[in-house]
Amino acid sequence: MVLNKDKHLGDRIHRKAWVELRERDDAARLREFPTFANFSDDDLQRLVGAAHHDSMSRPWPLIHEQTPADSCFILLSGEIGVYVGRDHVATLGPGDVIGHSAIKGGALRTATVTTTGPAEVLRIESEDLVGLLDAIPGLRGAIDETLARHTPPDLAHPPTDAEPTSSKVNASVPADVVNRFEQAASTAGLSIAAALEDALTQWTERNS
Repeated sequence: MVLNKDKHLGDRIHRKAWVELRERDDAARLREFPTFANFSDDDLQRLVGAAHHDSMSRPWPLIHEQTPADSCFILLSGEIGVYVGRDHVATLGPGDVIGHSAIKGGALRTATVTTTGPAEVLRIESEDLVGLLDAIPGLRGAIDETLARHTPPDLAHPPTDAEPTSSKVNASVPADVVNRFEQAASTAGLSIAAALEDALTQWTERNS
């Protein structure tokens, strides 16, 4: 029993040291980006401490259009494509902040965002983002800067009375079919939403 306690304690200490090392590395990487160059060391440490470091080895969708905004992302490495429907509207690179809709509680995503290959991101959940925006005034500016550089005006500020351009498909599909579909979409470098729209369009055209 004592040996098990010592092992668990050693594991916790090792994990804590690894997390601290990762956070220091992430803060140093953020410092290299112009967007975060003026952030204080405390601000950067607070930011990486609240974020989750996610790594992808292949294309992976981060955000789906017309879904609730529950997080934002800071791209550390790799490249990200932004799509509205099937249209590619922007390409984002390291240092960009993605997910401005998460600032507004209850807002829906205005675009689909997917990595185009291997990538690393810092993911900040919306509940943590609220506190960070109050504690780090420059973070809102970093999000706005990315939005201004890469987003068309009509996407950045959609009309409040605009009719929704997308809707959810109300259907129950076998899990293995869904898994194969998601894998095929990821291999093709498409978001799930874009791949589903393409599949539905082709089926409709064949059967009209």
